[in-house]
This record gives sequence, structure tokens and C-alpha cells, in this order.
Amino acid sequence: MKLGPPEVKALRTALKTRTRAELKQLFALVRAYDDKTLLAALASPRPKRARRGDPLVRELERTLKPIMGPSAEKAELLIEFMAKKHRRKLTGEPKGLADAIKRLRTHFTDAQIQAGAKALLGNLKALYGDQETVV
Repeated sequence: MKLGPPEVKALRTALKTRTRAELKQLFALVRAYDDKTLLAALASPRPKRARRGDPLVRELERTLKPIMGPSAEKAELLIEFMAKKHRRKLTGEPKGLADAIKRLRTHFTDAQIQAGAKALLGNLKALYGDQETVV
């Protein structure tokens, strides 16, 4: 099988700067693997999507995960607990954790909010941890 002039020209333009040893190694790779694998190796990696949203919201979702219920109830529990603990009047019913954090940030720092969430879990565990519930 002979190569035609267009194929020879394509090979020369694509590989003219390679040494003979590099070309032998390249041809061995082409023989060993299928097109899909070779093209996947040549493709540049996809850029990772930047995580959107507030990192404190993600952290509190992980912290409050043991509480069974929707995030609106978790947010309401957190606001009530923080209000009692710090003796402040926090009004309004949050729609979710993000809304609760936005409201709490007007009065507390992120560290205080995280500590409040952990204290809430500890308080709930002390109240209900050893009891068996009947549903």
C-alpha cells in the first residue's frame, strides 16, 4: 500500500520536527491503541466548574445533615437556637439555609454561626439522643 501525495504532505507537515525515534514511538502507539483512546489522550482536560454559592451554606448543610427534615425547618431551628443562646430577637421565617445565613450574618460572624450549628446538634443530641422514637 502506497501513500498518495496528499497523505505524504499531511504527514510531513504534522511530523516534520520529530526525530526518527519519536516517530517510531508514535507509530507504535497508533498501532497499539484505538482512535477513541488516542484522541481522548490528546484532548485538553475540561475546566472544572467553579462551585457557586456560599461555602458556609455547604458547611452548614453537612453539619445539620443528621437532622431529618427540609432545610427550611433546619434553618428555623438554627435561628431559634441562636436567638435563645445569644438572647437576641431574630424575627422572620427563613425560606432555607441560605436565607437563614443571610439573616444571621447581620448579627453574627461565620465562625459564630458554625459554632451555633454544632451547639444545636449537641443540644438536640442531649435532649433526644438516647430516646427511641416511635413514628
